[in-house]
Amino acid sequence: MFSFKKKQIVYDIAGVKIGGDIGENPTVMIGSIFYKGDKIVKDEENGEFDQEAAKSLIAKAEEMSEKTGLPAMLDVICTNPKSAEKYLRFAAETTEMPILIDSVSEDACIKGLEVTKDLGIIERTIFNSINPETKDSIYHKIKEVGLKNAIILTYSTRAIISSKERVRLLETLIPKVKEAGIEKILVDTVVLDISTLGLACKAIYQIKDQFGYPSGCGAHNAISSWKALRRKKNAMLTSICSSIVNGLPVAIGADFVLYGPIKHAEHIFPAICIIDAAYGQVMMEGGKRPSLSHPRFKIARL
Repeated sequence: MFSFKKKQIVYDIAGVKIGGDIGENPTVMIGSIFYKGDKIVKDEENGEFDQEAAKSLIAKAEEMSEKTGLPAMLDVICTNPKSAEKYLRFAAETTEMPILIDSVSEDACIKGLEVTKDLGIIERTIFNSINPETKDSIYHKIKEVGLKNAIILTYSTRAIISSKERVRLLETLIPKVKEAGIEKILVDTVVLDISTLGLACKAIYQIKDQFGYPSGCGAHNAISSWKALRRKKNAMLTSICSSIVNGLPVAIGADFVLYGPIKHAEHIFPAICIIDAAYGQVMMEGGKRPSLSHPRFKIARL
């Protein structure tokens, strides 16, 4: 379980290394902001939000990143062109983390790409995500603005019940994604609920083994879709389950995890740090020494 047939690809996106063999580079933690139901959003239609609360959440994620040695990225969810511009401008001014454009409509996607180009942050922007339903207009805009980083989401009605279908789907999307100018391909193996989490984890290993691409998933969806857990309204139980759910893909080699709302950074980062610290020792056994910023050396000071 500690090696892959294919040489593993490592990208550097705005100073964040992502990818590699298990234990080589720390897991990249991706938290979401301005999602549906986010209490800091005051007017979704017009992109109005509590800026001080948003700054505080981002600062906490950055603090946890420093404490644990786990790099952080910010997933900015844009519901329409107006909110896309306001949210992305705010994110660009507030943090130096790589930023993911996560849009729920074609117009928001296109506006988001235009804004990141105008702001001069296209090199630290990642498109989240390209899937079989992505329209040609978005591919064209990606090429026009010169975006080089994107996540491929291996989602289809057949893929959600088959890890092999997720791998096959990736194969069909790679040529089109490269044609659009994407050079740094990340792969999200799709989590909708608890049952799809297992298949997503299996697909992560298969994709790294076959292609070498940095891979991960939105593991938090297994928690957000768990109705029985929500009904209990037990914060401690939810926190424990969330830590386990996000840790599972990392334990089998995921390079990144979309851990859900950024407000959960304080308890998710330490949980993943434990796994990375443990696997850092595996790398050391193989003759490689991690940097002093690796979770292997951070865990004792948490």
